[in-house]
Amino acid sequence: MSASTGGLSASTDPIRRIGRNISFLFAYQVVSRVLGLALNLVLARRLLAAGFGRYSLILVIIMLAGMAADFGTANILIRDVSRRRERANSFLIAALLLKLVTTLLVTAAVGAIILLGGFSRELAIPLFIATLSIIPTSMSTVYESAFQAFERMDLSALADVVFSVALTIAGIAIVYRGGGVVQMTEVYLGASVVRLGYSSLWYSRLPRIPSSWKFDRGIFRNLVKESFPMLYWQFISLAYYKIDVVLLGAMRVSAEVGWYAAAYKLFEVITMFGWLAVQSLLPLMSMVYQKSRDSLFILFEKAMKYVWITGLGVAIFMMAFSGPAVALVLPPVYHPAVNVLKVLGFAVPLMVGCSLFGNMFVAMNVQGKVAKWSLLSLAVNVGFNLLLIPRYGAMGAAVTTLLSEIFSFLFFYGFAVYYLRRVRLFEVFVFPALAAGAVLAVMMLMESLPIYLITAAGVAGYPAILLIFRIVSKDDISYFRRLKKG
Repeated sequence: MSASTGGLSASTDPIRRIGRNISFLFAYQVVSRVLGLALNLVLARRLLAAGFGRYSLILVIIMLAGMAADFGTANILIRDVSRRRERANSFLIAALLLKLVTTLLVTAAVGAIILLGGFSRELAIPLFIATLSIIPTSMSTVYESAFQAFERMDLSALADVVFSVALTIAGIAIVYRGGGVVQMTEVYLGASVVRLGYSSLWYSRLPRIPSSWKFDRGIFRNLVKESFPMLYWQFISLAYYKIDVVLLGAMRVSAEVGWYAAAYKLFEVITMFGWLAVQSLLPLMSMVYQKSRDSLFILFEKAMKYVWITGLGVAIFMMAFSGPAVALVLPPVYHPAVNVLKVLGFAVPLMVGCSLFGNMFVAMNVQGKVAKWSLLSLAVNVGFNLLLIPRYGAMGAAVTTLLSEIFSFLFFYGFAVYYLRRVRLFEVFVFPALAAGAVLAVMMLMESLPIYLITAAGVAGYPAILLIFRIVSKDDISYFRRLKKG
């Protein structure tokens, strides 16, 4: 591959590209998530549970509106540009035009709802300000999708860092000068504009095959056609993951929203790394599928196994250390977040696994067929929330997340079997789960011992069991070596 196709040398093999992308993603996302976590911890302390809950609710509403404005183009752009890099600019001009239309429509719709919906002043003003951030955010995702298609995930991840730096520095300065939720939404809008400036500037400097900025009606029509099912799917997915905050805010006091949001912020920092690793596989999965369905299945099965192994390891440590972690970073008023975080930990392997399923369906171009059934997952999620939140509050929302992830995982697995074939259940899922359960049992028996001994037992014990019982197998190592050779 020449420099003109993304700055990678001709000798760069798939494994090295994936490793490079994951390394950059992890490095930049560590910075981004640490900054985001620092900001949220400051906000949790300065705004207190009620104010932090209101700010978190506003961001969730904006995320839902932003998803509608995005129109589901991100993964479609990654897939199509990675296959036809010589037409990259034509794809981008079509996507930018589509985003301009959808963002203006969505922003106007949200503004009308705010004016006519009878919102309180303390919620309406910051919500309207935050709504304006949809426009630059949606536009910047077009350029960032192109970065990923060219396998420059470092530039895409760096966009998050730029946004987080601007938001964190200005946000902390604002709240320590007495600013509240309104001022924080103003900062959020400003940081979104900075992100758009960064993304557009770096795309203009990205080494690539020369391509004209000619508007292509065929590309535009195809983008609308392909993106709409993705919008439907992504909107349902986002509603699926965020509706609990909306319902919690409607049925319980703002303080409980703050407890749940604080736990979920810690949870998101962890799951984001898994999502980034899975997302970096999408261009490769798309190209592998063009060779054969069997090749895609093998890649998917191997990736799922290690998503599962890693996710279970994360769940073990979240179960063991949620209490000390919350006590370390949050004031005592947030103690109810401890049990919430423990329950959410078990959803990590399921949530990241669902992301891998989703990318596989996009690579196979069957996202539209799967998307129409995703409404069932949302219905299950909403049903559990309506049943559990009124009685159990934040814990009810956490349990709902876990139960819904189990349902969605099984649901997507059924589609994977239908479109490809059944994975080796014991090797991929059962044996790693037994290993993780054994380590967790030992760590719980050691509860009275110093925390560094418990940590050492988990860090050493889990990999040891995986190797001793050959759950991490020679076949896996052989496969990745063959993939490295192309």
